[in-house]
Amino acid sequence: MKTIFEYIDYRQYLADFYQQKKETTQYFSYRYFAQKIGINSPSFLKSVIDGKRNLTPSMAERFSKALELNAKERTYFTNLVSFNQAKTLTEKQRCYEIMRSMSEQLKESVLEEDQFNFFSNWYIPVIRELVCFRNFNEDYDALGASLEPPIAASRAKASVELLLRLQLIEKTSTGAYKQTSTAVTANESVTSAAVRTFTRTMLDHSKNCLDTVGKENRHISGITMGLSRQTYEIITKEIEAFKDRLKIIVNHDANVDRVYQINVSLFPLSKLDMSEPS
Repeated sequence: MKTIFEYIDYRQYLADFYQQKKETTQYFSYRYFAQKIGINSPSFLKSVIDGKRNLTPSMAERFSKALELNAKERTYFTNLVSFNQAKTLTEKQRCYEIMRSMSEQLKESVLEEDQFNFFSNWYIPVIRELVCFRNFNEDYDALGASLEPPIAASRAKASVELLLRLQLIEKTSTGAYKQTSTAVTANESVTSAAVRTFTRTMLDHSKNCLDTVGKENRHISGITMGLSRQTYEIITKEIEAFKDRLKIIVNHDANVDRVYQINVSLFPLSKLDMSEPS
């Protein structure tokens, strides 16, 4: 079973916990767990797992003790419960920030300024993903042709060599490639034209996909809305939290068969007032 720090849904954690206990502890049951938390309803745990009941803060504390969590794990669990059940974005973000600071399962490589060649061409991050689940047997023609849009074999080879040099991938004893870390982020303290160019190119690709990729293989949508500055700040934090949750989901995908790009954009379509200069 995964550590609790790898969960973003407390009900799924409880379901996995129950399943593990049933497989390893002969006497464990819903009734037994109800006795441990001091209630008379033997189906309470199942109702929570199924989403029919929520946990109050005090009940979340009782659950964390029955789950035999240590102090750090209890803090994560109680915030996970609050995060999943939060009724406001502010409360949701507060809990998520605590969870994010405690999470031990996301390993990221932060690129420094001299490593920004990684973003110099749109296809380099794509190849970093592709070579780790598709064995191309050093056939760079085939590797280049498998991208959308395709690239030359020389560019595919140069990309693999760069990724090896930056230690973002490594070759295993079997000849396959694997990533040295599960995610790559750009250092926010460094402004790079390469990063802006990469983002601009990916946005252009998303526009082209409207005409070249069938609806069953793409999801492109948007919302036009009026916002206050306060709500804008909340939404940008929610986007960051959403991206982190995506990383967790992707990190546990054992059946990767294609590389995708997701762009989340939030930008103004009007001026603050009529007198604002163009």
